[in-house]
Amino acid sequence: MMRCADLFRAVLFLAGAAAAAAPATAQDANFLLPIAEIDRILREGEIQVLDVQPSRGLPGERTYRVTLQSGDHVLQVKYAPAAEGADEFNNRPRYELAAHEVQLLFLDERERVVPPTAIRAFPIDAVRATVARTGDAASPPERTFDEWPMTLVALQYWMFNVDLPDELPDDDRLEEDEVYERLLGNFNLLTYVIDHSDSNRGNFVQSMDPAWPRVFSVDNGVAFASGESDRGTRWRDLRLDRYPAAAIDRLRDVSLERLQAQFGVLVQFELRDGNFVEVEPAGNLDPGRGVRRDGDRIQLGLTESEIRAMHRRIVRLIEWVDEGRYELLP
Repeated sequence: MMRCADLFRAVLFLAGAAAAAAPATAQDANFLLPIAEIDRILREGEIQVLDVQPSRGLPGERTYRVTLQSGDHVLQVKYAPAAEGADEFNNRPRYELAAHEVQLLFLDERERVVPPTAIRAFPIDAVRATVARTGDAASPPERTFDEWPMTLVALQYWMFNVDLPDELPDDDRLEEDEVYERLLGNFNLLTYVIDHSDSNRGNFVQSMDPAWPRVFSVDNGVAFASGESDRGTRWRDLRLDRYPAAAIDRLRDVSLERLQAQFGVLVQFELRDGNFVEVEPAGNLDPGRGVRRDGDRIQLGLTESEIRAMHRRIVRLIEWVDEGRYELLP
């Protein structure tokens, strides 16, 4: 008899195959649920863990591919427990969430290049039990903060119908396929604005939908004010000759004040009935810090210096476009 987890994996495989074979209509070929529903599940849905595997299939990893159930929905997520303090190199949940939010400044839902992403606060025992299901006990998760038995976890939707691109960009396709050029331009604008500094091949995947070949950035932990990865920083810079005019026009309207309002506090948690739950963000507790605590409140956001640096990159981009360094795709 098939175990429950095996059954759900089989269902997911069939659903993924159906999505790959279906034409791109109202439902995106890379997402088996509407984006709004995925966002809701990741942020607040009741979830049951069905299966856990290391993200890249290797022991000793810090991220996991988790199959979970929420109501009638079964989906997979990248599950990344924070380290102590939630702000160490290549493990900053706030950067993952900020990258997701940056794309909303200039991309429509159908154009987004970062999968739905959220941060949750789970009891440390639940996080350890989840990770222990891999059979790898080499580095069990820690409390994020010593005084509370909880761990912050970054959750990101694990997409279907995507693959690692053989080369990025595909220069031949770039010359012949304007849709590919436009979508790759959106991707590159995102990596430039967030100062993405890790060119590890597994950080970027491409849709196998031939009509809508989006490139996704699925690991954004080395960005903003982070140090550089030893895998290179190829997509930190603008690498194309032309970019979508619609995206550039939206970035023109992004002021420093707007960035401060949107990214100063990305998420806030409060201790209620023994558990940390997400609440509406209040005033920034400390603009100079990315992880803030005050009593039973926790805030994650970009620092003032990170926000100002992002704004400078956007201003520089617009200046370069106006100087004619880059052409616009109508």
